[in-house]
Amino acid sequence: HKDMSPRDLLMRRGSSKEGDTEWDFSPLLKAAIEGNVCILDGVDKLSPNSLTTIHSLLVDREICLPDGTRLLRQRGYFGCEEPSITRSIDGSIALPVHDSFRVIALASPPIESSNVHWLNDETASMFSTLFVTQPNDSCLRKILLTKCDCDNVLVDKVLRFNSLLPKEKASDCGVMTLSVRNMIRICKLCANNSGGSLRSNISHVLMADLLPYTQRQILSRIFDEAGIEDLPTKSLFSSTSINIPAFFTNHTRQLSSRPEMVPAPVFFDIPSQIECANSLLMEWACGERAFLLLGNQGVGKNKITDRLMQLTNVEREYIQLHRDSTAGQLTLSPSLRDGKVVWEDSPLVRAVERGCALVIDEADKAPVEVVRTLKCLVEDGEMLLADGRKIVTGRSGDGLIRIHPDFTLWVLANRPGHPFLGNDFFREVGDCFSCHTISNPDFESEVLLLQSYAPNVPLGVTQKVASAFSHLRKLSDDGDIAYPYSTREAVSVITHLEAYPEDGISKAINNVLDMDSFDPSLYEELYRVFAKYDISVNWESGSIDGGKLRIDILKQRKEEGISTNPPELGAPKIGKWDENNDPHVGGNQWTGGTGGSDTAGLGGRGGPYRLDRGHKVHQVTDEAKAAVSDEAAAIAREIGQKALQDKLKEIGMSKHEYEMYEELVRPIRGYIANLRRSLSSVQDKRVERTWVKGQNYGELDDAKLIDGVAGETYIYKRRGFQEQEPGSGAPGQPTKRLRFVMDCSGSMYRFNSQDERLTRSLKAAALIMEAFDDDATRARFDYSMVAHSGDSHCIPLIQFGNPPKNAKDRIKILQTMVAHSQFCWTGDNTLPAVKAAIKDVQQNNSIDYNVSVDERNFGSLEHIVVAISDANLSRYGIHPRELRSILLKGNDEKVKAYCIFIASLGSQAEDLKKALPAGRGFVCMQTGDLPKVVRDIISRQME
Repeated sequence: HKDMSPRDLLMRRGSSKEGDTEWDFSPLLKAAIEGNVCILDGVDKLSPNSLTTIHSLLVDREICLPDGTRLLRQRGYFGCEEPSITRSIDGSIALPVHDSFRVIALASPPIESSNVHWLNDETASMFSTLFVTQPNDSCLRKILLTKCDCDNVLVDKVLRFNSLLPKEKASDCGVMTLSVRNMIRICKLCANNSGGSLRSNISHVLMADLLPYTQRQILSRIFDEAGIEDLPTKSLFSSTSINIPAFFTNHTRQLSSRPEMVPAPVFFDIPSQIECANSLLMEWACGERAFLLLGNQGVGKNKITDRLMQLTNVEREYIQLHRDSTAGQLTLSPSLRDGKVVWEDSPLVRAVERGCALVIDEADKAPVEVVRTLKCLVEDGEMLLADGRKIVTGRSGDGLIRIHPDFTLWVLANRPGHPFLGNDFFREVGDCFSCHTISNPDFESEVLLLQSYAPNVPLGVTQKVASAFSHLRKLSDDGDIAYPYSTREAVSVITHLEAYPEDGISKAINNVLDMDSFDPSLYEELYRVFAKYDISVNWESGSIDGGKLRIDILKQRKEEGISTNPPELGAPKIGKWDENNDPHVGGNQWTGGTGGSDTAGLGGRGGPYRLDRGHKVHQVTDEAKAAVSDEAAAIAREIGQKALQDKLKEIGMSKHEYEMYEELVRPIRGYIANLRRSLSSVQDKRVERTWVKGQNYGELDDAKLIDGVAGETYIYKRRGFQEQEPGSGAPGQPTKRLRFVMDCSGSMYRFNSQDERLTRSLKAAALIMEAFDDDATRARFDYSMVAHSGDSHCIPLIQFGNPPKNAKDRIKILQTMVAHSQFCWTGDNTLPAVKAAIKDVQQNNSIDYNVSVDERNFGSLEHIVVAISDANLSRYGIHPRELRSILLKGNDEKVKAYCIFIASLGSQAEDLKKALPAGRGFVCMQTGDLPKVVRDIISRQME
């Protein structure tokens, strides 16, 4: 694994019973001396420097070890067929490398986009390389028919689906290709009459329920092409009670020697979770011993697991992982006692020995190299421990820990990416587990659950809370908000009302939503959702009635006050500017005051315009505001208008242009905020902080305890970036380049009166320009925008590294698009425009101000081209296969190209989408769909 150092491949430091330090051979050296075969599994996870440490051993069959011992070729150096075990050469200990010693290394091919390839010239010379290809359909058919009790028709459909889901398409769908192991699992699920259709079983194995909407649509299209119908799923289990299989009543369910290790959760049986529990119990009873429960936070993964342990009376060991977890901590914990290193078994080792259930929680939080070590335990039934012992299957012996037949592994993880920011556990080792998606309960089940937690809260209120949170989750699934508000939040609200009914629903909701108040646009969306379900709050008394939910959308969460005695009215003015920004209440001198008279501020009367400086607002009464004379109001209006003109002049816009731009952008402000949030949440997983070991200060490295006893200095570790000194900041992160290609052909202007396609195109351009106008976004994405028309295939609108700076620049770009569409000659240049964009975006002409020239690495990064167009290509004699060919050719240039069709006559757009490669064409007839598509396109390219 990644944490292994070059020395770990050869020897490890240990301690004797007396506390003396000693060197122990690694399995590789034991195999070399004894003449065995050593399997090095996952050498691609090692750094090239670590792997080349054993170059001389594998090529020359000799090596010098850290303790001074030398391994030498058996023939030649020793000059005899069977030399003695040890022999002194130049004062050192020499051991022979057995002639029968062999090494089999297993690895995945190098990743092309990676900066460091493990398979370089030096490492390639160490092995005779064999590429293991995917079995062909004939071989797969025989495997499936032999392993599973299923018919040829089922196997044909599985193989057909597998052929339609190559690596490229799987990446666009956000899933993995089907492994042989997964195909066997799918056929067994269907053959065992699990109640699910073939389509649902494949979706279950691929975790399709966790995919964004656009990627689910792509996968659905592949199902249709494979002829796999979406049949209704029939549950084989009762939805009223959990059925304990006879396996547990006859075998496992017995008195525990450690009853305190059996969980006793607060659990209410509801239909959706009962069905999930029954399915898990059935697989468990049929021999499955490794489960992965994947779902959002707060959906009940721990609750369901603990309930199963309780019903079957199985003892549970528990581990919770985190960002700083290491592979060693997963198995053993070393400590120093009386100068001796003592290894404490982790819950994993105890569970393996005693036959308990091991629950590994928050598996997505740990580094990928840590959770990947579980694969050898689940897949091969073996694991090497840091103290030299080995976990094995089916045999016993000195230094061996036999896996108990009842040992069961339960791994709980959140879905990868934002907002949980975890690793993709499922992608790394998911096919070794029986994977289950745990979703929030359906509406009826959630109402029953909330009633169980809060029986005294009126049913109507409980239903409203369940409805509101169900709506929020739908918004999250559609990509409109980031966080998927779970049942946990709904339970938090309802239990608060049960315990403190006098607080009212407002305080209960604030407990959940207060952090979201720092994002005004998000908070406004939440407000609208709760208001839709008529959740009523009286902020003064906290009682529940029939009014509307009133939640103040203020960053600082301060209630407004009342200005009861504002000063006498005088001449309107802007007021004086307070550099200290002290709060001014009820005055008539300072700009930005509240509850006063005559000056620019909030809550007062007679001032020329509004100005918020972040203080608590004090509002004058309507009667006080009515006292402002018409003459004073006119003067104030004149001052305000002058201030507006000065502001427009500052950016060089006329009043008409400003109003026109605001009219265009105002309806899409919410979409702009949504896309901006989405862009900020996209992770680039190529650069991640890790433990940098071998440091002379920092946190003590558990694996180096014995080295510390022996007097070594570099026994510490620090968080940092692997190929850079810790503390020197993040390494240069390449900027993702995007080119947007806008359609300004004559058809956009011609048919705008029919379907507003040009207006929609202008809104799309404004949406992109506004959403990318953010410091954090500019640091990660560099975009350009070009247009094409009948006159030209490349009309520059925005250059890389030079985005529009204000509304004036943006309106000019929109006006340019309108002008070209109105006055251009007939014709369409979509194909040459996309082809040129693919070429241009790969050129090193992007400016990343956060990265020095030497640190930039554009060649290893895939960039993006997005063409936003109408679907009127057939009018100009353009065949879809021509566009398809250009999009696919971009793969050779490390550019992913996509088309978004925003207008269509009849079924043009849908027909084009079907003709393009899966996941490369989208139809967005509503501007609100565009942020979801752009976010999904960028997200899949950042992983």
